[in-house]
Amino acid sequence: MISERLRNETAHHHEAIENAKRFSRLGEPDFTLEEYQQILERFYGFYQPLELAFRKHAQVMEALDYENRFKLPLLTKDLKHFGHTNETLSSIPQCDYVPELETLPQVLGCMYVMEGSTHGSQFIAKRLQEQFNLDGAGLSYYEGYGKDTMPRWKTFKAYLDSSLGDGNQKDGAQDDQVATTAAQTFEALHRWMDQ
Repeated sequence: MISERLRNETAHHHEAIENAKRFSRLGEPDFTLEEYQQILERFYGFYQPLELAFRKHAQVMEALDYENRFKLPLLTKDLKHFGHTNETLSSIPQCDYVPELETLPQVLGCMYVMEGSTHGSQFIAKRLQEQFNLDGAGLSYYEGYGKDTMPRWKTFKAYLDSSLGDGNQKDGAQDDQVATTAAQTFEALHRWMDQ
């Protein structure tokens, strides 16, 4: 299963991301609300080019109802809670070194990273809520899909494992492309969050 391969091959990327400059501060007693807002802004700049590219792939968008998985609306809601306007959001820098997302395997490799981060974010949401007494406001991105998080993760993995090849014979080149793009996505996110 390609999902198992990705889990094994990207484990070190998960660990590296946690040590990125911005993420490493999460959970520290002196982590500030300003730092949290900066993380949201960086995510906003990272997701903009990705979600624009995802829209070009109608097959996967429809199969996964991906319009309802987009993160930009959640980030917009959070950032506006903290005082951003449409004008200030438009001035947030965008990441210009995201991986190439022209083929289905490339898109799935990138989505694997995005969906996996959603899967693991609710613990962070709880910690942030307690630290900043946010009462749910300003936590939309980290709350992700709420109670639907696990079912949506399983749906994504099932689609990932079944959508490449002809059903009987797996296409090793496509699997390699998925794995390469997943690694590139992790590396781009790490670099972006280290700036």
